[in-house]
Amino acid sequence: MFPALIAALSSATLFVLIVALLGSRSDASRRVAELESFNRSGDAPSQSKVMRRVLASVDKSAVGAKLAEAGWYSTTVTQFVVSRFIAAGVGAGLGFFGAIALHEPNFLLLAPLIAGVVGFVAPSFVVDSACKKRKQQIARRIPDLLDMVSTTVEAGTALNAALATAAGSLEGPLSEEVRIVLSDVRLGRSRADAFTAMATRAKQEDLSAMVTAIVQTERLGGNIGGVLDELAHEARARRLANAEAIAARLPVLMILPMAFFMLPALFVMIFTPVIAQMLAPK
Repeated sequence: MFPALIAALSSATLFVLIVALLGSRSDASRRVAELESFNRSGDAPSQSKVMRRVLASVDKSAVGAKLAEAGWYSTTVTQFVVSRFIAAGVGAGLGFFGAIALHEPNFLLLAPLIAGVVGFVAPSFVVDSACKKRKQQIARRIPDLLDMVSTTVEAGTALNAALATAAGSLEGPLSEEVRIVLSDVRLGRSRADAFTAMATRAKQEDLSAMVTAIVQTERLGGNIGGVLDELAHEARARRLANAEAIAARLPVLMILPMAFFMLPALFVMIFTPVIAQMLAPK
């Protein structure tokens, strides 16, 4: 009974996924339709009624913001939601066949359920890991960006040209974000709004502080080069403080590896000769 039930559930899952993916259009037309739908009602388009019902229960703004925070600009909310269901189906199938391979009939229902739940939540963990890694890369590059921009601005170059020069010299997500800002400015968006949108997308503390200082300095008419220089010093000091905090936690983190790996080996080396001498025939 259990194998038949699992097979039926697997077939239903595959049918739902096939129906959801039917009628897929080209990437360009799908993006245009998505933008038009967002402008009309704030809802992303879907290829079927099934996906429309699924997406109706999803907070699309929160998911889109999370994807932007991870730097996955080419991934839509629909693609991410579909990937979660696909991962859940694959996990359930692997759990079912794993239970069959291990000859464990008692786990024919439990193993696919657990594996399906793991597969369903796995994409969220991948996105969270990408967000954390991206923020670390941005924080590592901010002092270099500020130094280059402040030096170029003090030499008499305009801020946009200085940002373009710095973005061309650096690599990583920070350079990508600066290029997006410059692209927004070229398309007619104000520089303050473009910087604010960058801080909203990245959600990185040092970058948000940099954007706030630049926007306020431009509005008040201050010395942008001096402000950027001070921000670079503050960013480096903050990075040094974070490194010192991590180094201070290392002795505590080393307690568990020492307790589980080093101490047993040390006890074996010390007490094995004594025990062997005690058990040796006399």
